[in-house]
Amino acid sequence: MASEAPLISRLADEISRNAGILTEYLESHGLPQPSFDVDAPSHPIPETDDRLSAARRALIEATQSLHDLAVGPAETTRLFCFPEIYLLGAVQVLCHFNVPQNVPRTGDIGIPELAAKTGLSETLLARFLRMAATSHYFVEPRPGFVAHTAWSVALATDEKMRQCVWFRHAEMMPAVAKLVEAVRSYPDSHEPQRAAFAVAFGGDTFWDYKEKHPEHMVRFGQFVDAFASGHVVDSPQNIARAYPWERLEEGSLVVDVGGGLGHISVAVAKEHPNLMFQVQDFEDLAGESAELVERNGLAGRVSFAPHDFFGEQPARGAKVYLLRNILHNWSDRYCRRILKPLVEAMGPDSRIVVCDIVLPPPNTMPKTQEARIRALDLTMLSMFNAKERSLEEWQALFASVDGRLKIENVIGRPKMRMDCLIEVRLA
Repeated sequence: MASEAPLISRLADEISRNAGILTEYLESHGLPQPSFDVDAPSHPIPETDDRLSAARRALIEATQSLHDLAVGPAETTRLFCFPEIYLLGAVQVLCHFNVPQNVPRTGDIGIPELAAKTGLSETLLARFLRMAATSHYFVEPRPGFVAHTAWSVALATDEKMRQCVWFRHAEMMPAVAKLVEAVRSYPDSHEPQRAAFAVAFGGDTFWDYKEKHPEHMVRFGQFVDAFASGHVVDSPQNIARAYPWERLEEGSLVVDVGGGLGHISVAVAKEHPNLMFQVQDFEDLAGESAELVERNGLAGRVSFAPHDFFGEQPARGAKVYLLRNILHNWSDRYCRRILKPLVEAMGPDSRIVVCDIVLPPPNTMPKTQEARIRALDLTMLSMFNAKERSLEEWQALFASVDGRLKIENVIGRPKMRMDCLIEVRLA
């Protein structure tokens, strides 16, 4: 009996096989192949085909595993996150000085000319650009000249992408740096004022800090929008299509709790003209929310009500109370305070619909994908002293609020996706 091929050979075969699946699909459908060129597609592999999505995930996983084996444990540990820290710093500096916007989309520009346009010294600009180029952000096609790649042109054209870089560098990294101090000082705390973020920012909670620096709240909102755009379930358009809104009766009220300006309500209202919506959030968002609703021709169907979701719920008997990316920002203690007023306001046919991550059991999905979910969980810890939850943890949370609360449905694929719609009713 032949012995099994070495692991690195099996991984190489898997990479070749799945790359072939993707290449064949793109060729047969007349779609462009992935590349680093400036005009390469931002999302080259369609997510609409399950077989294609599985091949893409398998390719990513096998590629990472082969890389790790080739590098080996000693070098991996010795260089752990070393380049990545400075890659983030370099790209943030380039974004801060508007470098991406000053590089022409086609052709190249000399570093001296680019330095004059951005205010960076030639020497520093070259150093930051060359660090970024190691991860395909910009390219130096000839000595002393810089040009765009598909990666860097996204930074030039999309403000939300630039805010992804800014938020991770300016707020997430300082919080991560204080994780040890926070866990050592407050090992069992569930209070946001004792989270690593608060330790890093002089005792201010994340939300206190945003109140003191409202411009940061705007940038954070752009980061959230950019991050959500890559999710399968929790973007506004996908929430509008994933949940069975059509089963609700004519004129049913949907309450968008902590709904910001109301992008979710607007998206659902466009798809389902028989429903009414109330967006609840801080009073200072009322004006912008009204403008959004008016622009979309939904005045009279989508309203705004100032509301603190820790207080009594004024909309009694609504058909749906929607909580999108709210509960993962809070520990169980505070989640109970958010959910209890909703339970008290629910009618016999009401539902609470939570749009949040459902953590999968360990080792049930590719490591590269699981790493992102675990990173989000630790983001909640470091920023808020909160967490992402498994299905069992969601069930326990709802039961601790009211024994009658039961999960009726989970929409999404926890083994494949990060985000789900969790439908909860009173039994």
